[in-house]
Amino acid sequence: MRHKEKLFKLLRECVETPQESFAVEEMISKIEGTMPKIEIVDKNTVKCSGLKFSRNKTKRFTCTVSLYRFIWTYFNGEIPEGYEIHHRDFNHDNNDISNLQLLPKTEHRQLHQPVNEENEAKKNAKYHCAVCGKEFKSRRGKLVYCSAECRRSAEKTRATKTKICEMCGKEFSTTSDARFCSRKCVGESLKKQETKICPICGKTFSDIVSNHRKYCSVECANESYRKNVMRTCLNCGKEFSIGVTRNQKFCCRECFHEYGRETKTCPICGKEFTVKKSSCRKYCSRRCAGIASHKK
Repeated sequence: MRHKEKLFKLLRECVETPQESFAVEEMISKIEGTMPKIEIVDKNTVKCSGLKFSRNKTKRFTCTVSLYRFIWTYFNGEIPEGYEIHHRDFNHDNNDISNLQLLPKTEHRQLHQPVNEENEAKKNAKYHCAVCGKEFKSRRGKLVYCSAECRRSAEKTRATKTKICEMCGKEFSTTSDARFCSRKCVGESLKKQETKICPICGKTFSDIVSNHRKYCSVECANESYRKNVMRTCLNCGKEFSIGVTRNQKFCCRECFHEYGRETKTCPICGKEFTVKKSSCRKYCSRRCAGIASHKK
């Protein structure tokens, strides 16, 4: 690489006219294998050297000429008659000059023949129906049934379960995890009501089972937000008043921060410091930790 860079530097220093400069840069670009800039407009369109290339039916980028043929001619001149451009990795979206190779038509077709035969075999793959045993073709991979009729008949013969309807108590058979025997019972279950007791006023009221209503009225619901209960602080043991709906466990912020912490003494400087009980920290600062490591 170093020798190549020195050669390019010498060539550029020998340039006297703009024409010579253009010829030298073109030669260097061919030696380095640098690509002309390809600008991606969208999924199906790209731009290269001011030309717009769009995907055709074969999913390849074309303008008046294919993108890969344009790139080959950009570096190596026109393609000789009876020759074709081959993608070394068989990926037609990889149009880098290093991936392109000039081959005779017959040799190029022989390279692609195994790939084409494999794709054709996938298209014409044959399978056997699990119900009628009929042979059928599929491009979507292996299918179990050849038609919708065979699929339906297989579902009918599937193992059935006997269940009891949760609404009317009637026995019914099903292949699924259904809980009700009919749509009517499903509708009735949504209307089914139960008796609840309001925790504020103690009044009984009826409500749909599926609802999560706790209070008999809006007034009782509002009252629950204003209602206070006495709780004990987990840190200092002091009793404090708080709303029913709130989950506060400490009487103040200081208790919240102190809870679950312990006091330790630094073995280097003798200073006391607080840490979480689960912490393995031994020293009050990084400085003391560094001194301890040097002593070892």
